[in-house]
Amino acid sequence: MAATARPQVAEASFDALLGAERRRLYGIAYSILRDHSDAEDALQDAMLKAWRSWDSVRDESARQTWMVRICVNHCINRRQGLRLRLARVTHSGDAAPPDPRFEGRLVDLDRSYRKLSPRQRAAVFLHYHHGYSIDECADLMSCRPGSVRTHLARALASMRKEMANG
Repeated sequence: MAATARPQVAEASFDALLGAERRRLYGIAYSILRDHSDAEDALQDAMLKAWRSWDSVRDESARQTWMVRICVNHCINRRQGLRLRLARVTHSGDAAPPDPRFEGRLVDLDRSYRKLSPRQRAAVFLHYHHGYSIDECADLMSCRPGSVRTHLARALASMRKEMANG
């Protein structure tokens, strides 16, 4: 009886946390990947990875941050892999036509955001959209706070330059 109770407790705690965090995790995945189907796939892959290691996290209060970290890192790695595959398939630098739903400066902002590296995109989204501190972003992105500051500074400089030229 105790052998079957443990997996049920783990599954219940995983489902509860995932239920509470699914929208936020999807938002993070989408902000990095910029494609709905890729974000859905990445979120499922990341949560499968989280489920397989669920019992390795002993501190219940750390599981939320741990789950976000898995999602961020999985999406960054996935984005880099997608970029490499796309570079092999197409040799032209032609970008997709702008989304007609955006007008004026929103097009410039979206275009400048899309040109950021996956790590810069993650830093911008986590820090400015979700309000994580530099240290929290570093923890979620598995890097040092100085790296997050660098990603943010370069991202903002790149976006300002892109929007000024647009």
